[in-house]
Amino acid sequence: MPRDEVSVTKPEGATPRAPHSHNDVVRVINDTLKGRVADVFRSLIPAFEGTKGDEFYELVMANSEMLHGCISIFNRNRSAFRNLLVDARGRPVNDDFVALRCGRSVHDVIAMIVRTHAKRHFKATLGGDPNDPTTKAGAMYKAINEYLIHDWQVALVPHYAPLPLAKVQEMGPRLLDIREAEILDSIAANAGGALPVHSPRPPATPELPQREQQWWKALNDSTVVKVLGQRPESETRELVAALGEINELVHADLFARLGLSTFQAAVAMVTAYKLLGRAGFRTQFGVPGKPAVVAAIAQRLDKREVGPHTDLRLMPQMMEAALRG
Repeated sequence: MPRDEVSVTKPEGATPRAPHSHNDVVRVINDTLKGRVADVFRSLIPAFEGTKGDEFYELVMANSEMLHGCISIFNRNRSAFRNLLVDARGRPVNDDFVALRCGRSVHDVIAMIVRTHAKRHFKATLGGDPNDPTTKAGAMYKAINEYLIHDWQVALVPHYAPLPLAKVQEMGPRLLDIREAEILDSIAANAGGALPVHSPRPPATPELPQREQQWWKALNDSTVVKVLGQRPESETRELVAALGEINELVHADLFARLGLSTFQAAVAMVTAYKLLGRAGFRTQFGVPGKPAVVAAIAQRLDKREVGPHTDLRLMPQMMEAALRG
């Protein structure tokens, strides 16, 4: 990602046009954040009155709590930003995954903001240039930037910084399974121990083989339930048993190849189970399974750029499309 300090001055009265290169997009987004977005926040928050655009940008980007608060205000007051949430033809955009006039979606812009904030925090707390991987800040940013994509991660940035670099590299996409600062703090304090498993008080885990336990916890996580819907415990047990039979090739050639988190993998596999049925699912993904089919599905998902950055809500349609070819 280019440095976030770049900006461009447009002549007054110039007609907005869709940016072309990635650097153009970054400049347009940064100028919008410092300009029209700052204007809206000044109208919503009296404390920002009299704060110039550049000052607003620097102030908010440097403070996790303030940035988290501003994103929350944006999410609660979308109507105040309606003139900014339009596509290249000026039509309203109500979907966070549809491109805006700048060429990026709200989801993309949020990810850029989270990464920009992380760079600044890492520079301040770890030292060095976050764009230089030979420095502490740069090494941490290089290891984690691919997984900085959701607005809820802003509050976790101060808790990512103390993590040992080797642990971050080891965890990879599993970072996206963790939403609680306390768990990250525990990992930092006990770096040599096992990775705590994120679970916001799911139903008590029954006595299950170790591999099935991870699926039980994933399927009962609130974020996964929102995507797949509520189900009786008996159905969850059936799904867990099926997921527990997934062969090692699927774990290596599908999950690991695409860098999927446990939650993403759970949603993808449950989608496949619903489409194929128990027998079909076992034939494709069980033992011995069909390596050629698994490789083809992985390739189709890869072509659709499915990876750790993919929103959980998109996984069912992505997996269904891959299954159908």
